[in-house]
Amino acid sequence: MRLALFFLLIIAVFGILLATQDANVDTWVALQLPFVDVNLTSPLLGWIGGSLGVGFVLGYLVALPGRIGAARKARKIEKQLAATGTAAPAASASKPAKGGAASAPPEADEMQRLANEVARRTEDTVRDLPPPPTTP
Repeated sequence: MRLALFFLLIIAVFGILLATQDANVDTWVALQLPFVDVNLTSPLLGWIGGSLGVGFVLGYLVALPGRIGAARKARKIEKQLAATGTAAPAASASKPAKGGAASAPPEADEMQRLANEVARRTEDTVRDLPPPPTTP
């Protein structure tokens, strides 16, 4: 994502460099705002630079809510990790069970049960393979 933004910035700067030729600097562009008696005039280079600046500001403002939400979620998860303690699950997983083997978390037991069930159901399945290609 950042690489794409960098290339877009390079393209925008290249466009501005092309726009700053003598013909574009001497050309004045007028902006007439509707419903108001205001006329703004500026060289074409000013309008291009202003548009680029407005684009950067709008892009930052659009991304701001996502950054705030991500920071809030990160703080919430850090608090949950601090409350549960990160060393407790690792210590309980390495501690041997009564049978002498290390106990697996419940998710691993469920995954193993599902894998065994799939293997049991598919062991009797016979595939009908297509015939081998014949060469003339």
